[in-house]
Amino acid sequence: MRRRALLAAAFLLLAAGFASATLFALRQPLSLGDYLAIWGLKARALHASGDLAALFSVDPAGEFSHPEYPPLWPILLASAAKLLGRYDELLLALLRPALLTLAAALTCARTRASLPVRLLAASALVLLPYFQTAAYVGYAEALLLVLVLAALLLLESANPTPFTPWAAGLLLALAALTKQEGAVVLVVATALLLHARRWRDAAAAGGLGFLLGVVPWTLYRSAHGVASLADFAPRTFELGKPIRAVAAFGEVALLPSLPWLAGAAIVLAFAPATRRARRPLLAGAAAYVALLVAAFAFARVDVGWLVTWTWDRLALLPVAALLPVLAEAAAEPFQEAAPAEVSGAAPRA
Repeated sequence: MRRRALLAAAFLLLAAGFASATLFALRQPLSLGDYLAIWGLKARALHASGDLAALFSVDPAGEFSHPEYPPLWPILLASAAKLLGRYDELLLALLRPALLTLAAALTCARTRASLPVRLLAASALVLLPYFQTAAYVGYAEALLLVLVLAALLLLESANPTPFTPWAAGLLLALAALTKQEGAVVLVVATALLLHARRWRDAAAAGGLGFLLGVVPWTLYRSAHGVASLADFAPRTFELGKPIRAVAAFGEVALLPSLPWLAGAAIVLAFAPATRRARRPLLAGAAAYVALLVAAFAFARVDVGWLVTWTWDRLALLPVAALLPVLAEAAAEPFQEAAPAEVSGAAPRA
């Protein structure tokens, strides 16, 4: 009876969270923030011209549209518009709940626990603030999240096939073609595979990811004279900028985040078996965050401003990736026996 009640509560929470996220997505056509200045602008140009080079022509000076951003999200928006027969920003908003459904399903599948706990992990994902606002509906993070979670599911598999690392590499390549953070995930995942001495998996997943994801877009940008990042540059390196970035995060987000961080730490503290089983994933998430913080050393714009407007989107990926771990840790003290570690499984960032 208790399990049925928990299952019903988890299902209702998931349904309510998904309904709320969908309502936020459909409250208005895609029109806010970076969608208007970056993603939607490029997608409309691509839809009208059918030429990938149009991604650079909408803002030749590169003042606001970030021509260096990878092209997969505008390509997906333009392709969906082609299927619809017109660029309808209200209908295209339906991509958000579709991607959220995939992300929730992947979170459920990645959670090594009973069905109620898996549904609670998926519920936690759909209830994240990123999905409970209309501001980010047209942004690329939802697609990035689906690709990374799918790659993690494959890399965490206890029964991989010879094709598993290749499929993971393809997903990581697509992630790198979605946002620059995807390339960071690719670096971390490859490093963890090498650390685990899974040489073939590292060569397959990492090599394919770089070959199909990072290299083609870098060469294409360079061929069109877009060789640098708008917000970051090697010549602007300052050792103190990451410290200022952490301080800026403390000012804008630490207080509301502190209860959640403390709660996650307490849950993990009482789940030693989960910590052991998920050590690679925890290490990968820490490495990913460290690399993002270190990247602020090369910021070309004011670090405080950059942190203020990006921290919540940057935090989405590691938080979502770790939700299965937190769900498993929360369930561990209530299990009769400690959860068995999956032999040979090596979760990634």
